[in-house]
Parts: sequence; structure tokens; C-alpha cells
Amino acid sequence: MRKFVIAALTLLLILLVFVLPASAAEGETGALSVVSSPSGADVYVGDTYVGQTNNAFVNILQGTYTVRVVKAGYNVYVVENVYIPGGSSANTVPMSADLQKSVNMGGLIVDSTPMGASVYVDEVFCGTTHYGGLQIADLIPGTHTIRFELAGYKPYTVTDYNTPAGYGTPLTNVKLVPIATPTPTPTSSGPATTASMSLDSSPSGSTVSLNNEFRGYTPLTLSGLSPGSYSVLISHDGYMAWQSTMTVAAGETVIQTAYLNPASAAPTPTQSPTGVVPIFAGVLAAACCLIIFRR
Repeated sequence: MRKFVIAALTLLLILLVFVLPASAAEGETGALSVVSSPSGADVYVGDTYVGQTNNAFVNILQGTYTVRVVKAGYNVYVVENVYIPGGSSANTVPMSADLQKSVNMGGLIVDSTPMGASVYVDEVFCGTTHYGGLQIADLIPGTHTIRFELAGYKPYTVTDYNTPAGYGTPLTNVKLVPIATPTPTPTSSGPATTASMSLDSSPSGSTVSLNNEFRGYTPLTLSGLSPGSYSVLISHDGYMAWQSTMTVAAGETVIQTAYLNPASAAPTPTQSPTGVVPIFAGVLAAACCLIIFRR
């Protein structure tokens, strides 16, 4: 009987120490702080753009990533196997990038109105325009064809655009023209079946994601939504992200303004608390020892 009890306690101890912490970590998010010299470089975690340096980036799903720091006119800075821990007690991962001036390659700094347009250089996708300008590096010196595409707008193409080596050549003030839509013929309709959200933020120009899908920049009105609950994330470079679950009903427009708090460039790491799992582990270990000695 004692052997059975000892085996059961040992199994429970292993479960608490190794299995439960691993399963609890699934789906948790962490943070990354990136400082570069010079600043104003685009930061990609995996293939996802998270903002520009120098800033802290939150709500990154726990995991191991390749981090790229990109600035036009400079060599791309790449760090592989960067582990970002998740959870409320996880430390912010610091990173510093000393960017080196590119000698043999050119670059582009691209912007558009509205933002969020996909940018193609010689038919190669290079990212989407965003606040601060999309940074494109490692272009062969010479002339290129740049194309902008955004749903609801006419494609915009620039040909024979020169990008000399060693520079970040600006291509800004690109104004996209909306696609004209015919005026619909009024028809009788029943009760409304969709809902809307009207989102704003301070500061404005913040990125809006709905259920982890990019939808645009504030101020923004989202219409044609199916009734139900949505996870809304509003973020802006240099500010802590705002996140909430919003519920909309058919025929309803929900209005929300998010006030973002400034984020420090490099948060001071905090010591993780000991937690309850080691305490339970210690108690169980003591129980095992007591049973063994009583034999």
C-alpha cells in the first residue's frame, strides 16, 4: 500500500512540476523591446510587422522567432531563435541593433494615403504601408517598378524609380483613388442583419485588428459585421496596446474610443514571482520523504 501511495505522489509531483506549467503557457503572450541605431527601423517578428524602433512591442504570442530589423539604406539586421516567454510574470525580451550602412544596395521609404496598402517592387511583395513609412532594404541599385494595391482603391504604379546604392530613397505622398461604385437601386428590405463598429483612439492613426486580422487605422468604421463578440486590438508605436472584447447586435453601431498609454522604450525587467507550483512540489516531496522514513 505504501509503495502505491509513494508512486501516486511521485506521479502527481512530476505532473505539477513539468506538465502543468507547459500546458498553462500555451496561448500566452509576451513582449519584445527593440532599440536600434539609427532609430525608426521596421521590426518584424517572424513575418509579422509589429512596429518601429525604438519601442516595446506587446501581445506577441509566446514562442521562438526570427526577428528582423529593417531600415532603408542599411543592411538588414537578423537574429534567429529569439524566445519570447509569455504570461503576466514574463520579462520583456530586450534587443539592440547596431545597423550598418549599406554600400552596395539601395532602399526605399514608402508611404501612402490611406495606409495599409500592399507594396510590390518588381512584382515582389515587400510589406504594407504604415505610420512612419514602410522601410525596404537590399534593393539592387537602379530603376524599379513600384505598385500599390489596397482593397477598394485603384492600383497605383510608379515606373523607372531610381534607387541608388547606400541611400533610403523616399517615395511618399502616394494618394490612392477609390474605385467608383454604382449607386444601388433602393429596394425594400427587412430588419437589419449586420452590425457596425465606430472606433477611434488617442493618438489617432492607430492600427486596428479584429479577431487578430488587420482592418485599418483609427478613426475607422467597420460595417457589415455579423452579430456577436469580437476581440478588438488597437496599437500604436510608442504606446501600450489596448485590447477588449466588444459585442454587437444586428442593426447596432457600437462606438468606442481607446486611450493608449505611452510605453517606455526599454522596460526594466522584473523578477518573476516564485509561484504556487514549486510550493506544491515541495509539500509533495516532503510527504514522500515522510512516508519512506516511517517504513
